[in-house]
Amino acid sequence: MLPEKKLSAPQEWIEVKVPGVDANLYNGSQIYVTEHTIQVASRYPTYEDGELVDDLKQSDVAKFLNEYNKSNNCAFRYPTLFEDEAIRKLGKNHAIFDENFQRNGMPWKWGYVADFTLPYGNGEEGINQMLTTRKLFYRLPDGDAEIGVTTIAPSGMVPLLTREQIKKLIGADGLKKLGKLRGKEIYEKDNEIVDVRNALGYPQLTLYHNQKDENGIISHSYHIYTPNQNSNETVGVRYADWYHLGERRCFDVSLRADPGRSLSGRSFPLVRGDVAEAKIEKKILFLEKNEFQI
Repeated sequence: MLPEKKLSAPQEWIEVKVPGVDANLYNGSQIYVTEHTIQVASRYPTYEDGELVDDLKQSDVAKFLNEYNKSNNCAFRYPTLFEDEAIRKLGKNHAIFDENFQRNGMPWKWGYVADFTLPYGNGEEGINQMLTTRKLFYRLPDGDAEIGVTTIAPSGMVPLLTREQIKKLIGADGLKKLGKLRGKEIYEKDNEIVDVRNALGYPQLTLYHNQKDENGIISHSYHIYTPNQNSNETVGVRYADWYHLGERRCFDVSLRADPGRSLSGRSFPLVRGDVAEAKIEKKILFLEKNEFQI
């Protein structure tokens, strides 16, 4: 798999601080990940001849990076979804996303995140919508790590609404349920934006892609595309598109991509930096612990 060609050394790395994770998952597992700082290459990786590294399926990326790291004394990987959430907080106008948005003469490119999911159970009732339940894994250069089970709201836009706005939309009981689904109580105050995601970046409430209120299209951070409950293995990719909102382009996160396909222009964000210590505790008949590094 490892090509004879070397990767072109990225000219610029952007530092991103990723918050730690301390969360209960749907199946009763607990996951802890230390706060860490990563550096993200400002462009998707290319070989020294300028060719984009876009000929790898998602299932091949971790193996490729593992072999490349060993051969070239590197420590490259690609981000998990919750790390990609931290990267996107740089704002869609940041130059690091020029390729995603096809700006400043850049061709349109999009990239994998290191999460993949498999079917689990029969779904879960959310807030006026059915949630998908999926068994979550991280595809790391040293091998796949099973994380646990996560719930995911159906395809739609991930709202950026204040507590007052979201309470008006889903009511006080909805707020309580949202807190339970995301794994932490709704601590946000009246005019603060309520985070509808769980600690691993999976939204627990979505709205229709073009849902409006009296002020027009409801404020949102991105659009998400969720796998069907019984879909086979699916992987995540991040890109940008505009077809829901006319000329206004938004981030899209598709969690239902086929891991066996490698499309032209689909690569992976190149990441290096701190090693994050991760620990999963599964309480079944006995306490089972799994520790690994991201």
